Amino acid sequence: MRTKASPHFLSVKILLALLIVLMEIIFINSLASAGMEFVLSSAAVTIALLIQLRFAVRPNAASPADMVVFIFDWLFLDLAPKVQLMSMPQRLINTSTVAVDRVALTNLMCALFMVAFTLFYGFLTRRAEARPADAAPASTPREFAAGAVGLALVVCLCVVAVAAPSAYASIENSVSASPASLIMKRCLLFLPSATLLILLHETVRSGRKLLFSRVCVILLLLLLVLITENTYTEKRNALGPLYIALLLVAFPNFFGSWARRMWLLVGGMVLIFPAITIFTHNHQQTLDAVSLSDVSDRLVDHYFSINYDSWANIYTAIEIAGAHGVQWGHQLLGSLLFFVPSSIWGGKPLATGVFLGDYLIANYSMWFTNLSAPLIAEGYLDFGFVGVVLYAGAVAFAVTVLNKVALRSSKWVSLPLAIYGAVFLMIVLRGSLMIALGFASAALLAFGVASALLSVKLGVRRMPKRASAQRRAGVQPRTGAQPTMVS
Repeated sequence: MRTKASPHFLSVKILLALLIVLMEIIFINSLASAGMEFVLSSAAVTIALLIQLRFAVRPNAASPADMVVFIFDWLFLDLAPKVQLMSMPQRLINTSTVAVDRVALTNLMCALFMVAFTLFYGFLTRRAEARPADAAPASTPREFAAGAVGLALVVCLCVVAVAAPSAYASIENSVSASPASLIMKRCLLFLPSATLLILLHETVRSGRKLLFSRVCVILLLLLLVLITENTYTEKRNALGPLYIALLLVAFPNFFGSWARRMWLLVGGMVLIFPAITIFTHNHQQTLDAVSLSDVSDRLVDHYFSINYDSWANIYTAIEIAGAHGVQWGHQLLGSLLFFVPSSIWGGKPLATGVFLGDYLIANYSMWFTNLSAPLIAEGYLDFGFVGVVLYAGAVAFAVTVLNKVALRSSKWVSLPLAIYGAVFLMIVLRGSLMIALGFASAALLAFGVASALLSVKLGVRRMPKRASAQRRAGVQPRTGAQPTMVS
């Protein structure tokens, strides 16, 4: 069932559309002499982005996933490359040299991805809306038992006590990433975060009386999250999805507005994430040593750094495919089998960002390999323009699934998982896919463990069989012990 868009929703869309068009006018006016194909391909990206804003950002979407896809396409594939090309028209941010025909092809691939995503997302959403709704009313999940909350809290405390010192030591000693570190940092140390998200959602949405004991549990979990997920232990790409998800889960009424969600995500990407790189890229930096000028300089420089190298790396992927041919799924296979160690699979492909970095080091003047590899680059490297369309369809399918998961009311884990997954989609879009799938799998496992711990029926007295049968039949039993819930 469709809902009518609010005037506020439409006004925000109009404002974003005006900003996109204004940037395109400035860009064309600045680089009109570069050639007609340069100008037309840039206009194609702008038109495709406006189409996506109009048809693929929905006010009634249950998760902010479609919003995240739009923000990525706008900032990384439209705004950032235009600013960079106006500043450095002969050289890209990843040290490649500019060729007008390849710039045009890169823009066309970006536009193709946006249009394909919009079409797939519209088709999948209409198909989901066309299905008849279930006759049974949505059930409210059982509140967590006190014993289950206590068990989850004890497990989180033990995990942090055992694993956090090793994580801090690995940072100080600059230990390289490994499968063991992935399990420790992205799964075990993420367990307090997953537990907090689920418990916070149950506390806010269940309508239960907020007692002092529950507040203490939430604050203790928040302290564990601050110990494990901070600017010293993690980069901003891991911190962003978690803390944005916490805000959305903790304040559902305030951020229930589409416009507020949009401004939160845009503000986080444009202002907050660039600013915190002062700390994530310099672990010795202290807050009292940071000045306002440092923050403003970092904000300006951020968009001319490799943090916004996505478009440039799509350009390089197209260059590699043109020179050496497509990989025919080689990179995709490595991403899907990310968990297989290289010691067992001798021919395992490198993460696509590393693959692009090696090419740039060999042919240009790049100095390291920790680069992004957007899904467009992944798709084009493996299957050419067909891969771009297929990956756009996969993203649309993922967004649709996240929207469905967010609407499930039978389990408390559903909405927190969907919101976290929606914001995490930004990492998947930016790539590399191999690394993103590894992180996503570890986080999903942490959510599963947290949900299982919180669902244990510790401290709940069993109801007599006769009373249980009466309740299932819809008859309120006259007597019977009531379950002891969390206090």
